[in-house]
Amino acid sequence: MAQDTNSLKKLSLLGLAVLAILFIGGIVAWQERLFFCDASYIAYNILKYNRLFIQEHRYGSFITQVVPWLGGKLHLPVSTIIKGYAFSFNLFYLCAGIIVYRCRQYGLLVLMALTYTLLVSDTYYWTNNEIQQALAWMFIFYAVILRMGERGAKLAFLLPVFIALAGVTLYTHFIVIIPMSFLWVYFWLQKDNWHWDLRTSVVLTACIAGIVATKFMVVNQVSYDAQHLHNVTHFSPRDVAHAVKAEVVKKFVKRMFAIYWVASLVFGAGLVALYFSKAYRLLAWVLVACAGYIIIMGLTYTNESAGGEIFLFHIESEWASLAVIIAVPFVFSLLPKLQSRYAFLILCLVFVVRLVYIGVSYPKFAWRTHFREQVLGQMQKKEITKLGIIITGDIRKNYILDWAMPEESILMSAVHNEMPQRTFCLLDAWDTTLKKAMLDPRKVQLYYQPNNAGSSITQYFRQDSAHPYTFMTYEELMQ
Repeated sequence: MAQDTNSLKKLSLLGLAVLAILFIGGIVAWQERLFFCDASYIAYNILKYNRLFIQEHRYGSFITQVVPWLGGKLHLPVSTIIKGYAFSFNLFYLCAGIIVYRCRQYGLLVLMALTYTLLVSDTYYWTNNEIQQALAWMFIFYAVILRMGERGAKLAFLLPVFIALAGVTLYTHFIVIIPMSFLWVYFWLQKDNWHWDLRTSVVLTACIAGIVATKFMVVNQVSYDAQHLHNVTHFSPRDVAHAVKAEVVKKFVKRMFAIYWVASLVFGAGLVALYFSKAYRLLAWVLVACAGYIIIMGLTYTNESAGGEIFLFHIESEWASLAVIIAVPFVFSLLPKLQSRYAFLILCLVFVVRLVYIGVSYPKFAWRTHFREQVLGQMQKKEITKLGIIITGDIRKNYILDWAMPEESILMSAVHNEMPQRTFCLLDAWDTTLKKAMLDPRKVQLYYQPNNAGSSITQYFRQDSAHPYTFMTYEELMQ
């Protein structure tokens, strides 16, 4: 991106600083991020089975999973492994940013920092997010191939690198097909950032299409991704009309004026810059891409009542790829035209505001950490190893999501060097079937279902197989 080199280089260092701040924040809030749902579930299973625990064919997630896997192979203390895993996510994003900078793709680095902040608040604490990992791979992909294009790399050298990086990007999460395809067309239309003739461009485009097709065939079966893809691949014009009215879309629009108002300003300013630059094709492409993304989200979460109840941390991750589309005109059309000091000041303000929103989300996740520590402390005092907490009040609501509570508590107990580890879960008072199963002392509750406690005996984990679960309310436990 030779045109942007001088005007965006200093701004890219600001983007790199933001990625570093997010990394440092991940160190400070490592417990809130690690002991939250998927990260605990995956870390537990990696250490339990001594192998990578890739979900839904999202193979690019190996980049972070290799940390606890190697830690287990090296027999490191569980606390060291867990902290390393918690740190690895934003370390990967920071390293990806450094690669983008070293490839001299300064505009991409600014875009990357905006992608991880513009539509982010709660989702920052959902650390094991394959969408964010896929986006990091995407920025590495574009930085490397654009640099190779600038240096005039032959197709024979470009193609293997292109296929490898495009493959790992698209196989990390399916939704990244959208921002990746958007950028591909945007740069091609823009011309200034395009380094290949028509023949090479067609060959590379065909490679992307081929990888997308293979990914689609892999996930087009009974799976989590297949369920979400069904409505996107089976719809009518009437469904599209309903999609734009879906609750998930309505809430997003409201949030664009509430918690994402800076993103709205960034988007609007970028569109104005494209208009006055007479880049009408780029302007049309951005608008079409935004509309298409919103329709896809409406189709995916077509059940309005369910869509309205989607947790903020989850739905923000789904909107993350839209941040790429929103921010591209701002980065590549507006910032280079501004005086350097004004561009720097504006970008600083954008980042500061978004980082504040991320910080504001911290207390709700800190509450979960405090709750677990309190429960484990009382369990130790009362010599309880397995506990079913009868739900009262707003415990489940405040905990946000409790399906991985057993793994979260086991890992936290392991970090405290307890053996056997203490574990607890929430239990509805009316669920007599589950309560009966938990009365078997040989069983331990993991991820919604009882498991044999003996099967969890590893170098790091051992659950009590001699005593059944104790049942009491949180208030009774605290007495």
